[in-house]
Amino acid sequence: MTPAAARAAYRRQMRNGETLVLRRLAGVGAGDYAARGRVDGFAPSDFEGAIQQGMRTAIVLAEDVEASGFPLPFREKQDRLVWNGKTLVIRSVDDATRRIGGVVIAYVLELAGA
Repeated sequence: MTPAAARAAYRRQMRNGETLVLRRLAGVGAGDYAARGRVDGFAPSDFEGAIQQGMRTAIVLAEDVEASGFPLPFREKQDRLVWNGKTLVIRSVDDATRRIGGVVIAYVLELAGA
Protein backbone atom coordinates (compact mmCIF):
# COMPACT_ATOMS: atom_id res chain seq x y z
CA MET A 1 0.00 0.00 0.00
CA THR A 2 1.30 3.45 -0.88
CA PRO A 3 1.31 6.31 1.63
CA ALA A 4 -1.36 8.11 -0.43
CA ALA A 5 -3.61 5.02 -0.42
CA ALA A 6 -3.09 4.56 3.33
CA ARG A 7 -3.97 8.19 4.03
CA ALA A 8 -7.13 7.86 1.93
CA ALA A 9 -8.11 4.67 3.79
CA TYR A 10 -7.59 6.34 7.18
CA ARG A 11 -9.63 9.36 6.07
CA ARG A 12 -12.52 7.04 5.11
CA GLN A 13 -12.29 5.30 8.50
CA MET A 14 -12.31 8.64 10.31
CA ARG A 15 -15.63 9.69 8.77
CA ASN A 16 -17.10 8.49 12.07
CA GLY A 17 -14.39 10.27 14.05
CA GLU A 18 -14.64 13.83 15.25
CA THR A 19 -12.86 17.14 15.12
CA LEU A 20 -10.29 17.36 17.90
CA VAL A 21 -8.41 20.47 18.98
CA LEU A 22 -4.64 20.39 19.36
CA ARG A 23 -3.50 23.17 21.68
CA ARG A 24 -0.02 24.69 21.90
CA LEU A 25 0.04 26.70 25.13
CA ALA A 26 3.10 28.91 24.69
CA GLY A 27 5.92 29.84 22.38
CA VAL A 28 6.02 29.83 18.60
CA GLY A 29 2.70 28.69 17.19
CA ALA A 30 0.72 29.04 20.43
CA GLY A 31 -2.97 28.51 19.69
CA ASP A 32 -5.63 25.97 18.78
CA TYR A 33 -5.57 23.75 15.68
CA ALA A 34 -8.34 21.43 14.44
CA ALA A 35 -7.64 17.89 13.23
CA ARG A 36 -9.79 14.82 12.58
CA GLY A 37 -9.34 11.89 14.92
CA ARG A 38 -10.75 9.44 17.41
CA VAL A 39 -10.28 9.15 21.18
CA ASP A 40 -10.44 5.78 22.93
CA GLY A 41 -10.15 4.65 26.53
CA PHE A 42 -8.23 1.68 27.83
CA ALA A 43 -9.83 -1.64 28.77
CA PRO A 44 -9.74 -2.51 32.50
CA SER A 45 -7.24 -5.28 31.72
CA ASP A 46 -4.83 -2.64 30.35
CA PHE A 47 -4.35 -0.95 33.74
CA GLU A 48 -0.90 -2.25 34.48
CA GLY A 49 2.42 -0.49 34.76
CA ALA A 50 2.36 3.09 33.51
CA ILE A 51 -1.28 3.06 32.33
CA GLN A 52 -3.61 4.61 34.89
CA GLN A 53 -7.31 5.22 35.09
CA GLY A 54 -8.26 8.41 33.23
CA MET A 55 -5.68 7.84 30.49
CA ARG A 56 -6.81 7.63 26.88
CA THR A 57 -5.35 7.29 23.42
CA ALA A 58 -6.13 9.34 20.34
CA ILE A 59 -5.49 8.54 16.71
CA VAL A 60 -5.12 11.82 14.81
CA LEU A 61 -4.75 12.07 11.03
CA ALA A 62 -1.27 13.36 10.18
CA GLU A 63 -2.62 14.99 7.03
CA ASP A 64 -4.99 17.13 9.13
CA VAL A 65 -2.27 18.03 11.62
CA GLU A 66 -0.07 19.21 8.74
CA ALA A 67 -2.93 21.11 7.03
CA SER A 68 -3.92 22.84 10.28
CA GLY A 69 -0.50 24.44 10.61
CA PHE A 70 0.13 22.88 14.03
CA PRO A 71 3.84 23.45 14.80
CA LEU A 72 5.45 20.01 14.78
CA PRO A 73 7.00 18.25 16.55
CA PHE A 74 4.56 17.70 19.39
CA ARG A 75 5.82 18.82 22.80
CA GLU A 76 5.10 15.91 25.11
CA LYS A 77 3.63 16.92 28.48
CA GLN A 78 3.28 20.51 27.23
CA ASP A 79 0.81 20.30 24.32
CA ARG A 80 -2.86 19.54 24.93
CA LEU A 81 -5.74 17.87 23.13
CA VAL A 82 -9.27 19.16 23.70
CA TRP A 83 -11.98 16.52 23.32
CA ASN A 84 -15.57 16.41 24.49
CA GLY A 85 -15.08 19.55 26.58
CA LYS A 86 -12.04 18.09 28.36
CA THR A 87 -8.48 19.33 28.08
CA LEU A 88 -6.06 16.39 28.13
CA VAL A 89 -2.27 16.42 28.38
CA ILE A 90 -0.40 14.77 25.49
CA ARG A 91 1.92 12.46 27.45
CA SER A 92 3.56 10.70 24.53
CA VAL A 93 3.46 10.65 20.75
CA ASP A 94 3.92 7.58 18.54
CA ASP A 95 4.67 8.59 14.95
CA ALA A 96 6.12 5.21 13.95
CA THR A 97 3.28 2.68 14.30
CA ARG A 98 1.10 4.22 11.59
CA ARG A 99 3.84 5.13 9.11
CA ILE A 100 4.27 3.76 5.59
CA GLY A 101 7.30 4.35 3.40
CA GLY A 102 8.58 7.01 5.79
CA VAL A 103 5.29 8.96 5.67
CA VAL A 104 3.29 9.41 8.88
CA ILE A 105 -0.32 8.39 8.24
CA ALA A 106 -1.64 9.03 11.76
CA TYR A 107 -0.25 9.96 15.15
CA VAL A 108 -1.09 7.87 18.20
CA LEU A 109 -1.23 10.13 21.24
CA GLU A 110 -1.28 8.91 24.83
CA LEU A 111 -3.39 11.32 26.86
CA ALA A 112 -3.90 11.97 30.56
CA GLY A 113 -6.39 14.07 32.46
CA ALA A 114 -10.09 14.41 33.13
